[in-house]
Amino acid sequence: MGYTIQGQGQLKAHFSNIHNVIIDHLGGAETEIAAAIAWFTDRDIFEVLCTKARAGVQVSVALIGDEINLAPGGLNFQHLVNFGGRVVFLPPASRNERTMHHKFCVIDRATVITGSYNWSHKARSNDENITVVTDSTDFSSKYLDTFESLLIRVGQGEPDVAEIGVDAARRRLEMIRNLILLGEQDDVATQLRKLRSVSQALQLSKIIAALDIGEYQAALKLIEAYLCKVTAVQVAGLTDIPRLRFYLENLELRLKSLSDERGSLERRAKSFQLHHEEVLGDLIRRIKKAQDESMRQQFPGWIKSNAGEKEQAASRDAQEDYVDNSTQHENLKRAVHILKLDEEAKREIRSLYRRACGFCHPDKAPIEKKEAAHRVFVELKDAYKCNDLHRVREIHDALAAGGLPESRSSTLSEVESLKVAIAELENAIAEMVADLKTWQESDIVTKMNKAGDTRADWQKYFEFQREILLIHDRPV
Repeated sequence: MGYTIQGQGQLKAHFSNIHNVIIDHLGGAETEIAAAIAWFTDRDIFEVLCTKARAGVQVSVALIGDEINLAPGGLNFQHLVNFGGRVVFLPPASRNERTMHHKFCVIDRATVITGSYNWSHKARSNDENITVVTDSTDFSSKYLDTFESLLIRVGQGEPDVAEIGVDAARRRLEMIRNLILLGEQDDVATQLRKLRSVSQALQLSKIIAALDIGEYQAALKLIEAYLCKVTAVQVAGLTDIPRLRFYLENLELRLKSLSDERGSLERRAKSFQLHHEEVLGDLIRRIKKAQDESMRQQFPGWIKSNAGEKEQAASRDAQEDYVDNSTQHENLKRAVHILKLDEEAKREIRSLYRRACGFCHPDKAPIEKKEAAHRVFVELKDAYKCNDLHRVREIHDALAAGGLPESRSSTLSEVESLKVAIAELENAIAEMVADLKTWQESDIVTKMNKAGDTRADWQKYFEFQREILLIHDRPV
């Protein structure tokens, strides 16, 4: 189950069967595949790329030129080149170059696959996860820009894109400032065009907006302030900011998808448990009570010291089982009632919930607003679990009207602050993945998966279980 992200696009997390999910999406490519993968040794995925390149799809792959990707007996990337594909090997880590650790793929400029999964055989057996965003050309363009910047490192980028970077932006802004001071505003548009692609990454949107509407004096003040800032902090690593911002946005996206997956799993498990109680609860309790009474009649003196340990243990187990089941029943009765929604209402509450999470998720809020974000986030989750569409709508509308702050990726500006935010999100993602794994391995989810995907499947499963239980409930 996916959900709509702000703007356009459907978002879905995957933490199992990832190998086949990637192959399925690549198999649907019609025009273009651009993949930046640190390590690529998976022959199945490689064959799909070769097949697509042979069919006329433009396939480009960037990977590290190290002993793993270039090992004897590894993938023959020349085959992909022979079919019309492009393979670019990026330099391994050195004193002057960082290792390329990206793991993303853009398909037909509309679908993005990103996450922790390298395209390798080893990754198949690791605890990895990916996020797939579909139907979002705006979102995909950010990844394509990053892909082009990787090609620039080895001299294969497009000329216009090759100017991405703080130094190039600074030079362009200085030229724009000089043109304005010389009264040659007509020539500003040419320089401005080359800054638009990095507007968000380098925080140039206010400058560009002022230039677009001809507010040249305001633009000059903004340019001067920006140039002073660049000069003051460039030594501290400002050139790393676009890369860190992109990585932070990537982590935020993955956290959203994993959070959604956990929320959906939790809601389905709760619904399954309640449905189980409605159909089988009374019957199970009757059987457990009968078993307990039978044990008491069979071993009337089980409490006394002359009762055998085995008989005592069997009776205790039956009694505890009955008490535990009765307690669970009482807890379920006291639980908040889950409202029933039709399909249209279900779609609306999912959409509102995802958008509201984007406004108030505590892992994305600045420190000074984290507590408030957490409080709203908990209330939002509780309303969503209960299918309280009215309350979810209220919370969403309040947030959308001016609630909690933007995500860190659009408000942080210093390298160290970005690194701290990245570390926090990486930790949050690790905890979320561990929590999801615990949920997946729980008894209730195991039963739910065995029963099927829909309520109709569950009903058949419960009816089958009821028939089995009725056999035990018949008098001898």
